Amino acid sequence: MQRSEEELRVGTREREAGAMRVRKRVRTERERVRVPKRREEVHVERVPVERREASEAEIGEDEFVMPFLEEEVVVEKRPVVKEEIRMRKEVVEDEEIVERDVRKEEIEIDDQTERGLRHSRRRGEHRDERS
Repeated sequence: MQRSEEELRVGTREREAGAMRVRKRVRTERERVRVPKRREEVHVERVPVERREASEAEIGEDEFVMPFLEEEVVVEKRPVVKEEIRMRKEVVEDEEIVERDVRKEEIEIDDQTERGLRHSRRRGEHRDERS
């Protein structure tokens, strides 16, 4: 006769436990920026002149053009890297306690010989009892 017991064999195996997804999306926002700018203004002023002889004055059509400048706002957009996302994996060790019921056979020996010895054995233990 053989006596048997169940033994727990515990190990590990790898399985996929999930995934991490990083997604980039574009969101549009309106930005408001106050921009100082300059401009030239032209003022026309009439100034009376002292009397001059007509010989110095010429009568006829004439035109004078004075350009004036102003700054205009120029908007330019360009991409600028602000942040990098890096992903890395790290192995972390921890421990889990596993409990399961195991079955074990017990053998009882009842010696009923003329000597009157009674032996009882459970789970590999030996015990003598004298009557």
